[in-house]
Amino acid sequence: MSFITEQEAIDYVQSFDALSASDKADYLQKAEAYLIARNVKLYDDVSKVPKALKTASYEVIKGIMKGELYQGQEQTLKRKKVKADTVESEKEYQDGSVMLNATEQYILDLIKPFTKRSSVFFTRKI
Repeated sequence: MSFITEQEAIDYVQSFDALSASDKADYLQKAEAYLIARNVKLYDDVSKVPKALKTASYEVIKGIMKGELYQGQEQTLKRKKVKADTVESEKEYQDGSVMLNATEQYILDLIKPFTKRSSVFFTRKI
């Protein structure tokens, strides 16, 4: 089960065809994992995957290849203060805030309509 096929990745991701078979499989698996981690609904038939999700998959692979995605996370900076003579600089980030690069923002916008929404059902005993 995947959002794109290997052939689609070769057609739409530059230099993907030059990778070894194991690297191609790894990138396809990482692209799928990235989307699933963001609650994108799985499709049993790759031909029924919407174009936006296919584009998101290509962008995930490109982002991984460029080193923009799956590169680990740095600890969120709470406060940084530097003082030298009369010049002072201070940084403080909100708790839980993370920086998103342009690739991640684009991917998240592409997949938003296809993510599973959490629902709460109330039942009443009669």
